[in-house]
Amino acid sequence: MNTHSRTTLVALRLLLLAALLAPMAPALAQRALLSFSEQPAKLIRKTTVYDAPAGVGLQTGDIIESGVRGLQLEWPGDALIALGPSSTVQLGDSGGAPTVNLLRGWLKIAAGKRATRPLMARAGTLEVRAGSEGASGLLHLTPDQIELFVEHGTLAATDKEKAGAAMSINREQYAQRRAGLALRVAERPPQRFIAEMPRAFFDPLVAIAGRAKPAEVKPLREAGARDLADWSNLPPIVSKQLVAQFSTRLSDPVFARDAETMLVANPDWRAAVQQAGKAKRSLNTISNSLF
Repeated sequence: MNTHSRTTLVALRLLLLAALLAPMAPALAQRALLSFSEQPAKLIRKTTVYDAPAGVGLQTGDIIESGVRGLQLEWPGDALIALGPSSTVQLGDSGGAPTVNLLRGWLKIAAGKRATRPLMARAGTLEVRAGSEGASGLLHLTPDQIELFVEHGTLAATDKEKAGAAMSINREQYAQRRAGLALRVAERPPQRFIAEMPRAFFDPLVAIAGRAKPAEVKPLREAGARDLADWSNLPPIVSKQLVAQFSTRLSDPVFARDAETMLVANPDWRAAVQQAGKAKRSLNTISNSLF
């Protein structure tokens, strides 16, 4: 084979590889958009708190918290979520699929019939997957329980603390997992759940990202212990990730003082606070011996 033929063959192979990878690129590059929020939402990126108005693009690892009216996020490919009032999620990534970790409060998820990838939501030890058949449902996370209600279609629910396959939770079914107990499924939600459900969640989620004007975040301050204090009932992996993310803030005396009262109920935070205290005492001992 001459040089020209080899060059042509290499070029053809590169074109074929590019064609094969092209459909994957949008999925790998999927980013959420804050498509609706009446007032700027609270966004924590790394350890900094920002104001985030509607139209802001979000990143994996971002933590976003609603105010008194809730908000809506959208991904390319017909995946949507809404937060109820005073609720918090962290954006994750499951092989390019839209993923959220509910840290507190109310979450509604919807995967449209044109959804290109499943939508994953985690609440406590419960992992919920919405496929591409137009499924939607609600999750509610409190310190002592996880609740799931399927509005349309079927959601696959897996209790990550218990070994076993995913359960199919069907339309209008309700699932509940109290601390230390197995997931329990009922044919209808209790009246208490319906009464507590955010009013906006009675309406279907509608994609409005196309109408959102691009916006930028506004930095406000570094995160304090109070910003993290309401995140409870977390799966161990999420808890450890969050402690690793924010433990650098223990070098701030105010954060460290507040963490000792607001965060140490979480064993991961308790260990981090104790370790930071030991490091500080050791440093003080060295300083005293030198001077």
